[in-house]
Amino acid sequence: MMSPVLDLMSNFTLYLLFVALGIFVWLAWRSHNPYSFRFQISIFILIWIGGEFVTTLYESGSFDFPFELHELGMQIHVVSMILFASIMFVRFYYSYWSGHKIVESLTSILK
Repeated sequence: MMSPVLDLMSNFTLYLLFVALGIFVWLAWRSHNPYSFRFQISIFILIWIGGEFVTTLYESGSFDFPFELHELGMQIHVVSMILFASIMFVRFYYSYWSGHKIVESLTSILK
């Protein structure tokens, strides 16, 4: 039997992901643009939460997964990481070919 503190700590990543999702959904809602970075990150975090939720269900024994699906949570994590890498690559590609730099100079960061 897990103590309540250990139960809280085992799901800590899931709780933090919900906080991050709330922040990015709020920012995406304010931008009103589904092509914005904030909206794309919200989708990424939502898929990541799905993977974490499936992993939590499997580890707690709340749901009996067939043997073929015992790694489903990790597979969903891989999908979210592929989405994140794709978002970064496409954004870099468009900024590179349009002649813009992602960061112009060190002084623009420090201002």
